Amino acid sequence: MNYQDKVKEAFEILEDAKIQVFTALINVAMVSEFKEIDELFDEGEFFAFRSSDFDHANDPNIQSLQYVVKAMEIAKEEMIAWNGLNNLNLQGNE
Repeated sequence: MNYQDKVKEAFEILEDAKIQVFTALINVAMVSEFKEIDELFDEGEFFAFRSSDFDHANDPNIQSLQYVVKAMEIAKEEMIAWNGLNNLNLQGNE
């Protein structure tokens, strides 16, 4: 593998890790500070959260996870700026 292949692989790993951390953030929030919101949804019902939905959370665990998610989003944006979408083979699927 060459340098660009390794950069692309690192970007993909970063994206997967961000999804996992964000999922963990949602799961923590739904059994604590956001429990009332969770109770509005039926089992299997889908709602797409944004990281900004948790910006004003008071739970320090949610805040910590939010910090990590935002840092990963910044890292992804910087990698796209440095390498370009085409070099990461994303073609706008970001």
